[in-house]
Amino acid sequence: MTSRADWLTRTFRGLFESANRASVLRKARSAPPRLEALEDRKLLAHGSEFWSFATASFHPMKVNVLTLKPGASQNPIFVAPYDQSPDPSRLVGQDGPLIMDSQGNPIWFKPISNNNSKQVFDFNTETLRGKPVLIWWQGTIAGIAPSNLPPGSVLTGQFVIYNQHYKPIMTVKAPNKVGLDLHELQITNQGNAYFFTTKVVKANLSAYGGPANGSYVDAILQEINLRTGKPLFTWDMAKHVPLADSYIPAPTNPGQPWDVYHVNSIDVSPDGSQILVSARSTWGVYDIQRRGGGILWQIGGKHNQFAIPPSLVTGPDGSAFQYQHDARFTAGGISLFDDAGLAAPPNGGPFGPSRVLNLNLDVANHRAGLASPVIYHTPALYANSQGNSQNLGNGNMFVGWGSDSAPGQLSSYYSQYAADGTVLSDYVLAGQDISYRAFSQPWVGMPLTKPSAAVLNVNGQQTVFASWNGSTQTVSWELLAGSSRGRMSPVSVTTRSGFETAITTTAAGPYYEVKAINEAGQVIGTSQVVR
Repeated sequence: MTSRADWLTRTFRGLFESANRASVLRKARSAPPRLEALEDRKLLAHGSEFWSFATASFHPMKVNVLTLKPGASQNPIFVAPYDQSPDPSRLVGQDGPLIMDSQGNPIWFKPISNNNSKQVFDFNTETLRGKPVLIWWQGTIAGIAPSNLPPGSVLTGQFVIYNQHYKPIMTVKAPNKVGLDLHELQITNQGNAYFFTTKVVKANLSAYGGPANGSYVDAILQEINLRTGKPLFTWDMAKHVPLADSYIPAPTNPGQPWDVYHVNSIDVSPDGSQILVSARSTWGVYDIQRRGGGILWQIGGKHNQFAIPPSLVTGPDGSAFQYQHDARFTAGGISLFDDAGLAAPPNGGPFGPSRVLNLNLDVANHRAGLASPVIYHTPALYANSQGNSQNLGNGNMFVGWGSDSAPGQLSSYYSQYAADGTVLSDYVLAGQDISYRAFSQPWVGMPLTKPSAAVLNVNGQQTVFASWNGSTQTVSWELLAGSSRGRMSPVSVTTRSGFETAITTTAAGPYYEVKAINEAGQVIGTSQVVR
């Protein structure tokens, strides 16, 4: 590793290639499954809202399935539950990256914290050098942990990249020990990565209503080569977007930095020549030229360059969106999640319910129009932060509704819609857990651990429980029993059901093991023998 890559640690283990998987799998060892006491007894207060298993000691939160109709994508769903409050007792279950099926059952979960001391953001899949990977940011943010920084600012954190076998292959940290922004890590087709870093800049803010000895949070867009750590592109927000463009008032307290931009998404055009950046605090979405760094155009905010249909205007300065998140290039323009705002006066909103906008952009004539119907949630939601929209390959739209703070409630939903806006699925997270974004994405998980088994007496009936954290290829379980570990015989085959399958049996045992069977009828994993 070169000195230029001192912030980039790599632990490649040859696990990308399927040829290596079998040899590693043969060497895999796992601890015998056992029932464990909860690490934090406060979890018990939410017992009905998180999962507990005989074969796994973790406790992911549950989701409530409100609607599930034919036509909804059956791809796995990616969320990362956490709680915005510094009160650890409000967290339901444990936080961490969580993959679920359309029924709300866990597929894979990695617990990060029991007490909300760390958070996970932007959990999703990417492609790195032709291989599917999992990425997420994990660390601690201001607002949950005490800090003078604006809520949402990074105190500590880094992005991690895992392969299909749920093994870490790379950690991406910020250069020069500055804050690595939690909102996005965008991997390009060339194996490079875009992300934002932040820095606090001292400045005279009296022209903006702040103190003469004030400071603001600047955002630096960076592209690096993930193999070498070499910086390829750097773009400083403050050098291109005036501080006066912010809709967030400058604080009067000299010790509180001004959250003047609050960048929250990055997208790269297919040919890599343009970069789309969203800044929550300016209500602006910026198209940046990769060569030279100039702003090609801006939509939204105080210097909006597009004529917007009056029917879409909801706020001051002719704005069609406020405090927006997750701006993405589309074939004819952009999509974005319009939070519509719950922030400090005088522009605090809300300016209407949160919604998803798919906009056609006529860049040459600077005109914007709707590419598809506006999507609202029913009942209406008012996101004070976060949220995303995802155009699925089948024409559907998947929406993470961010943090809804309507009077008397705090909740987080995710939903799927047909092209005409019909609701196909709708879910709400447990308690007051929220997820920064939510995604529906194809994923094939091939864990290197062994399947887990446990045997319990349930209502007088011998029951063997089987699970395999992260396996997406297991369709059924073969149960074996025997009078000794060396004399095991097949007993039954049971269709996989949810994360953990309960298999009742009259086989005397007292030894049991389970084998994971794939769609082709092949054994892809065998548990340890349990008694």
